[in-house]
Amino acid sequence: MAKTAKFVDLDRRILIDEIEKIQGIKLESIKPSRKLFKSSNNLLYLISGGTEDWHGINENIMSQLDILEAEKGEHVFMIAKKYRTQMDICVGSLSVFLNNKDKLIKALKGGFQFHCITTEDGLFIEEIPELYCNKVHTIYFPNHKKNVELHRYNASLLDIDIPVNAELTHTDVQAKLLLIGSYLNFRTYTPDKSKFSTVYKNKLGDISTELDVPEGSIPSISLETVKLIDVIWFDDEGYPTHAFEVEHSTDVTKGLLRLYQSHKLRIKMFIISNQKNKFETEVSKMPFVKIKNEFIFKNYDELEAFFESVKKFKEMKDNFSI
Repeated sequence: MAKTAKFVDLDRRILIDEIEKIQGIKLESIKPSRKLFKSSNNLLYLISGGTEDWHGINENIMSQLDILEAEKGEHVFMIAKKYRTQMDICVGSLSVFLNNKDKLIKALKGGFQFHCITTEDGLFIEEIPELYCNKVHTIYFPNHKKNVELHRYNASLLDIDIPVNAELTHTDVQAKLLLIGSYLNFRTYTPDKSKFSTVYKNKLGDISTELDVPEGSIPSISLETVKLIDVIWFDDEGYPTHAFEVEHSTDVTKGLLRLYQSHKLRIKMFIISNQKNKFETEVSKMPFVKIKNEFIFKNYDELEAFFESVKKFKEMKDNFSI
C-alpha cells in the first residue's frame, strides 16, 4: 500500500467528526490519552490511526482500559488506516482485544505493539487472528473525485462507433486515452478540461475522473510542468503511473520536455504520434538521451488497436455479466 504523510491531530479530528455523524453520538476524550473515548451511550472507544501497519498502545492506556472495560457493554476497537486520498475505518471488539493482550508484542520501552493485515473488506490483527475488524466506512479527502457513475458513463462511451477514415483531432486522442485509463480503473487527469471532443461529444473535463492532479502526488518542484502533460493516469492511491503526450501536429520536443520532468517519478512515459522519425531524432539529443530507453513511442494505429482490445474486453465482460 502507498505511504503518505503521518496520521496527525487533524486526521483524528476528521475521524471523530465522521464517527459522531454516522453513529449519531458524541465522543468525549478520556484524558490524558488521545486514543481513548467514551460515547454519549456509555461505550468505550479505543481508536488507533496511522499510515503504516504497525500500531502501539502504551501501558497507561492498557491500565485505564483494565479499569474502564469492566463496565458493561460491547465496547469498540477501531483502526483508521490513512492513505493519500482516503481513510478507511475498521471496527472490531474491544473485549476480544483486551482478553488477548498477552499475545501482543511487548515494546522495549513498555507498552504493546501489534501488526495489522489488510484484507479487501477490513483487517485482522496478526497477533490476535480471532480479532477481525470490518471496514465500515471510508472517508475520501476533498481532492479525490470518487465517481462510480462517471466510470460507468465513460465505459458507455467506448461503444461509440468511429468511421474508419475519421480524422481524429488532438483532443479526440486525449479523450481516447482518458476513456481507456478510466475503464482500466486508473484515475485520469488532463489539464485541457475545457477542450471538446467532437467524436465523443464531451469536454475532456467531463470524461476525466480528476478535477486536478491528486494532492501530494507530484513534487512541487516538478508540478507546474508535469501537470501540463496531455493525459496522466494515477493508481487508486493517487500515485502517477502513466503519462501521455499526444504529438498530433506539434513539435515532439515540447512533449519530451514535459515527460522528462516526470521521469524521476518512475512513471511510464508515452509519446503518441505518427512522427516516429522526429521522435527518434529528438530522443537522441540531450537531455533526453540520458533516459532514452524510458520513453515509449506508440503511433495512432497501435493506440487504436489497444483501444479496440479494451472495447472487446468490455463486450466479453458484459456478456458474462461481471
